[in-house]
Amino acid sequence: MEFISERTACTMISDTVVKAGVSLFNAVKYIYMIADKDFYNINIKDIFKIALNNISDTTCLYNTGIKLDKERCAEMNTPEYERVLSLMVYSFAVRLPTLKNVKTAGGTLNDKQIKTIYDMVIAKGAGNYDNVITDDFEEIRRMVKSGRPVPAYDAEWYKGYIYTYVPTLASITNKNVFLLGSADILFTLFYSCLEEELVRLLNSLAAQA
Repeated sequence: MEFISERTACTMISDTVVKAGVSLFNAVKYIYMIADKDFYNINIKDIFKIALNNISDTTCLYNTGIKLDKERCAEMNTPEYERVLSLMVYSFAVRLPTLKNVKTAGGTLNDKQIKTIYDMVIAKGAGNYDNVITDDFEEIRRMVKSGRPVPAYDAEWYKGYIYTYVPTLASITNKNVFLLGSADILFTLFYSCLEEELVRLLNSLAAQA
């Protein structure tokens, strides 16, 4: 695929992936916080709507006028939970080979361009701690090349990580059940929005070339 500046284009795409990971990380914290029964009477649909409206805007939920309360998110303020951010970004990055299927007026991304974007995302802090995420960049690339369907994105890796490394979030409480139940929906919708955002970005970059 031709760009005015390939380096700039790859940077923009990698930044979008990273920002999406940060936005998902923030959205999960907001959802956990509003599960507190004595907090504001907020409909979770509003959090979903705002977070999914622009997944590359990492501060969009701040516009609700509600600030993250460290005490109400105490279980998430640990080094173990902080690793979730790099895992979220990584979980998006390994699926970048699916961009090979995006056709624009400027053609499609080649393997080298996709690998460059992936490497940029990894360099920005994405990581697969203890191989929690079973998806693999090279395997997904092989799937795309052979025309095999790529498994749907879901929250199973996140829940598995919580059960193993953050047991305080795995115990049966109203907040925890609310969190893990909503994660199934949020993660799937979030990745779908990321795919749409990357397609829009690629089309925009192709139009400029």
